[in-house]
Amino acid sequence: MTLEYLLWSALLALAALAGLGTAWWGRSRFVRGRRAMLAVGAFLVVGAAGGYLAHGPVAALLAEHRLASATARADEIFHTDGLLRALAQAEPERAGALHARLAIALAHADKGEAPGVERRIRNEALREALATAFARLPNASDEAAARLAQALLNALQALQATDSLLCLGLLHPASETDAPLTENALARLKDGVRKDLESALALTLASSVIRPHAAPLPGKTDAALADMFTENLSEFQKAYGNPKQVDALFEALAEPEHARAIAPEMLCGFAQDLLRALLRMPPDERGPGLRRLLGSG
Repeated sequence: MTLEYLLWSALLALAALAGLGTAWWGRSRFVRGRRAMLAVGAFLVVGAAGGYLAHGPVAALLAEHRLASATARADEIFHTDGLLRALAQAEPERAGALHARLAIALAHADKGEAPGVERRIRNEALREALATAFARLPNASDEAAARLAQALLNALQALQATDSLLCLGLLHPASETDAPLTENALARLKDGVRKDLESALALTLASSVIRPHAAPLPGKTDAALADMFTENLSEFQKAYGNPKQVDALFEALAEPEHARAIAPEMLCGFAQDLLRALLRMPPDERGPGLRRLLGSG
């Protein structure tokens, strides 16, 4: 819009100068008295008419230029941001939609609004990556699973200190019902915790595409998980109640529709204790156990 205003101003100024020049030159030759003012008016009318006729093509040209610049900026962001790059590798359609929204938003934004537009798209990308990472975790590396579990643990601890209800947003990122909670939860994370989560998600997505692993099979992995549950069951029951109550907590973690029946602070605390127990598993069992249990959600 600024360029269009400048263009119109330039056309009108040029017409006025042409009219004044003609009037001045005509004082001794062709135009005298009121006819000098008529000359100025005539040039202004011609300039305005020319600007009006050129407005459509010029506006289209300027819009095309803005979109090209915005697309180049979006390309740069998706190339340099590790999480966006990993999301583009793992989910090209989702990343493509984000890229298109970013380019269009930047094309229509003023210069001062661009940082806010980029920040909003990055928030959307983080939410998309969180939901996608759980789905792709079975094919990610064991290291990525451990990094993601630790990053989630840190994020849950940070959220519980402010609002335990927001923990549901991290525990159920693919749930449409909990989508506002996911958005608010990610917005509350401080720089260090958020950065660690972004790095863990990028590693999870990238490792599931670049060097995908076979999903952990039942049998040995489930037996190792069962041993872990048995070892920690007494502590779980001491903190969260009888076996039926502990089972209800497991169901709430696996199924979003059951989570509303549990107090948010209890479910958030249980999720943290479960992640700690998973991370304490023997090294050769921890990765497959994490990929199988967390990746099943």
